[in-house]
Amino acid sequence: MSQNRLVRALVATATAGVMVGIAAGEASAATPSRSKGVKNAVYFVHGLDGKHLEVGNAKQDCKAVWGKAMSDLRAKGWKGKFVTWGYYKKNVNCTRKVNGNLDTRIQELGRLLAWDIYKNYSRHGKKVDVVGHSMGGQVIRAAITGVNKYGSSSKWPDYLYVEDVVTLGSPFKGAGIARTCAAQGHKQCSDLKPGSNFLSWAGQNPQSRMKTDWTLIGSSDDDAVHSGSAIGMKAKHKVVYYVNQGLEHSSIKSAGGNKKYKYKWTDDYGSHWISNTDRPTNQRAPLRYAYEALKDPSIW
Repeated sequence: MSQNRLVRALVATATAGVMVGIAAGEASAATPSRSKGVKNAVYFVHGLDGKHLEVGNAKQDCKAVWGKAMSDLRAKGWKGKFVTWGYYKKNVNCTRKVNGNLDTRIQELGRLLAWDIYKNYSRHGKKVDVVGHSMGGQVIRAAITGVNKYGSSSKWPDYLYVEDVVTLGSPFKGAGIARTCAAQGHKQCSDLKPGSNFLSWAGQNPQSRMKTDWTLIGSSDDDAVHSGSAIGMKAKHKVVYYVNQGLEHSSIKSAGGNKKYKYKWTDDYGSHWISNTDRPTNQRAPLRYAYEALKDPSIW
């Protein structure tokens, strides 16, 4: 064999070995274990844009939506990376975004989010947490549900490692207000109508490969998503803030600090509810509750 042919053969063999090693490495990445801590990357997924109801003009400013939440979690001690993930083409100030619009189905957004989590974290054996506001909670629900249903196909990743999910005012049973924009033909609004095909498709308490702990937070002041819908999915942890505390649909995602709030909660899938009205030292703001849920839900 000539020297050139020998060199080419050795290079080909080495390249093949590297590719096999990469594939084997991804396939054999150990499933991370659940643990306490503040080092996970956290995805923040915004809600539907109800202000710009023309299909191509939907827009969210991720920094404006999530700025207070991120600064509050960071001030409390969160050390992991923050990823603001957006799904409108005209979005601004997002870590990453896809070029969707008001007619991009929630299931499709879930698929795109699933790939983002998989490519950047899961395939490397890394777990993430997710915080979703309004429709954002439905997007992560769709991501995990879709992977469980279709993960064996080439269109969805095979698995995800999502440790904890916290949702704020997410319409798990739909939202009556969605009927208004659905009448204009917007598909995302149609998906959020009570009794929609999407809501029938979406899983109850969907679990990633490493198992996922859900905390659903709703407010009795929320006129857009009734508290019964905000906690309307099977989940171990549920919280309902009482009325007349100013926690409207748009403000619940930004309510943090040390302000005291009154609410009831359950940590056993709704079998027993406890009120904190007589416990002034245990009256967390929604973002403080979210922080504890992401950090260590097992202590509750």
